[in-house]
Amino acid sequence: MLESLLASLIAGVLVLGGVFFVLQKMLRAESSRRNVELLMEGKRITLPLRLQAYERLILFLERISPEALVLRLQAQNPTNANLHAALIAAVRSEFEHNLSQQLYVSQEVWQQIVLAKNDVIRSINALAMQTQPTNSSLQLAQLIVQEYVQQPQPTHPTIEMLKKETAQLF
Repeated sequence: MLESLLASLIAGVLVLGGVFFVLQKMLRAESSRRNVELLMEGKRITLPLRLQAYERLILFLERISPEALVLRLQAQNPTNANLHAALIAAVRSEFEHNLSQQLYVSQEVWQQIVLAKNDVIRSINALAMQTQPTNSSLQLAQLIVQEYVQQPQPTHPTIEMLKKETAQLF
């Protein structure tokens, strides 16, 4: 009788161990499935936000390209000094307007965007130093346009980087 009880006890422990093992595997599989579902749901929600951020940053880079700035601001500013100040203010304002977009792009892309903005400002400052502040703003406008006819816009490499990173989302 003791042997039979011991055999039943061992069989019960083995069955319980097997059930525990199977349940544990099922719970892990369910947990993994749920985690995948949550990740997919998160991507479904954040993908449109990320795409919008990439769009806004490309628009930002296009708006701060020196030629675009000159076309937008030259007529409103009669002197080189006025145009220079307006160009720098426009770049900084556009940048501040898009600061929150850094949440949605990689650190490398954001650093490149900051570098592009700084390159535009540095370039405008250097070209403005070649003009007389009180002369007509046409002088600075012509210098800027001539500069970027000869070399690529400082924003173009960053736009290409944004496009490549956006393509990785799909």
